[in-house]
Amino acid sequence: MLQAKTHPPAPAREKELKGWHVLLIMLAFFGVMFSVNGVFLYHAITSFPGEDVKKSYVQGLNYNHTLAARAAQAELGWKAEAGLEGKQIVFRLHDAEGHALSNFSVIGELRRSTTQDHDQAVTFTSDYDGSYRADAGKLHQGQWQLRITVLDEPAENVLFNVDKTLWVK
Repeated sequence: MLQAKTHPPAPAREKELKGWHVLLIMLAFFGVMFSVNGVFLYHAITSFPGEDVKKSYVQGLNYNHTLAARAAQAELGWKAEAGLEGKQIVFRLHDAEGHALSNFSVIGELRRSTTQDHDQAVTFTSDYDGSYRADAGKLHQGQWQLRITVLDEPAENVLFNVDKTLWVK
């Protein structure tokens, strides 16, 4: 009779983690990390237009002048309202006693917080009852920042500045 010799099964070989495995894992990890950071960096640089305020360094140097102008404006006690009525921007200006103020040059700037592509300058015309109107043009939905500047009649000196937030639906 033949007898077959049986050998015990070979033990399962455990996979060893070798140095080159660790190297490949590290290279893959950092490769993915740098790629994702590169994509984020590209989108951050291409979507940010740059300085939001023109000559910000000079404005910083003149900050005391800005504080003095704000104090002088606060002493006037003027009150301002602004909003949209149809396709027009309406701005109303009243003195400390509530009397309507007219006969000033009023200019403004409509800005988007997210982009400078749709920013536009607006010029107001007086209705002589303390109301000033300007054509808003075509405004996209969302939040707009309206900065209004009131100038004296020769349009040389800034008397009043006001910032308002408008919501277009």
